[in-house]
Parts: sequence; C-alpha cells; structure tokens
Amino acid sequence: MRKFNPKVKNVIAITLDFLSSFFTAIIFITAVIFILIKVFGWHIFSVDSPSMAPVYPEDSLIVVQPIAPEEIEVGDVITYVLNEDGILVTHRVVDIDVADESFITKGDGNEVEDLPVLWENVVGKVFLGIPGLGPFVRFVSAEGNRVAIILIIVSVLALSLVWDIVANVIKKKKEKRESDKKQIDNSVESLFENDLEINDPQTEQKIRDKNP
Repeated sequence: MRKFNPKVKNVIAITLDFLSSFFTAIIFITAVIFILIKVFGWHIFSVDSPSMAPVYPEDSLIVVQPIAPEEIEVGDVITYVLNEDGILVTHRVVDIDVADESFITKGDGNEVEDLPVLWENVVGKVFLGIPGLGPFVRFVSAEGNRVAIILIIVSVLALSLVWDIVANVIKKKKEKRESDKKQIDNSVESLFENDLEINDPQTEQKIRDKNP
C-alpha cells in the first residue's frame, strides 16, 4: 500500500482544518448578523436594478433601518412599498411634501422622478450597502431554499465535527508512536550501557572477586 509523504499529509490536514474553521466562522458570523438585524427591527434587501448605480449598483445588499417619516431628509435613500403587490423600491428622496405627507423620489441612474410616495408606505432608510451580495440575500430569503440552507449548515458543521474527531485520533496515534519509539530507544540505550558495563575489565574483576 502506497504511503503519503508526511509533508503532503501535513498540508492536507492544515488545508482541511482551515476550510472547516473558515466555513464554520462564516456560518456563525452570518447567523449573528441576521439575528442582530432582526433584533433591531432592520431589514436586508437586494438591489435588483441599476437605478441606484453607482452608489448602490445592481446585486448590492442593502441594510434598511426603520425611521419615522418626519426624520427623513432630502438626499436620504429610502426603501418603500410601490404597490399592492408588495414590490419594494429603493430610491433617493429629492423633495418632501409635508402637507400631503409624501416624498418625491428618484433613482440616481434615472432621469425621471417617481410618483409621490406616501409616508405610510416607507419601510425605512438605507443604512448600509454592500455591492455583490444581493444574490446571496435572494438565495437565503427564498422560501424554496430554506431546506437546502439548513442541509448545507448541518453538513458543514457535521464535517467540521468529524474532521476534529479524525484529527484528534491521528494526533493521539502519532503521540503514541512517538512515545513507543522513545521507550524502545531508551530500552536499547539501557541494554547497550549494561553491555558496556559488563564487558568492562574492572567490572569483570569485581564480579570474579565477589564470586570466587
């Protein structure tokens, strides 16, 4: 049976340990972020059009915080419900009609302003945007993917646990081999020293004097 080079085995072990720790950390951090966002009543959405480029390009992740309509100012980027179908739009406020309690919004990449937005339709103000993470949000938020997400999380955690167990077993076997080798070396060294002592002329004379 072909044996792996110890250096190759060490590289594989380090790589697997890194990947296990990395994915576990990613899952943990993601879960903490989602929990904190929900605790504060914030929302995570994806930008599905280029209307807010270049500030929030298509496929960006945005974090939206609840805010009282009275606190919104011109220049703020807000997310609001467009119609009865629940479609969400994220555009910049360009004007405020306090009397009608409505906002006039416009996409940074659009030339035409939107229809007035009632204050009651505002979801919140954009707090943070991260380009490129929109597809991840869409995947996580899709109801049909929840089972797959749970399976992925469970699989990664299970693989991490199995790897930790295997690595621990390998470590103990290695320590045992080193311990056995050390004992054998000590025994051989002890026998060698005894042999030298017996073959020493002075020792032989002492033995003969004690046993005439």
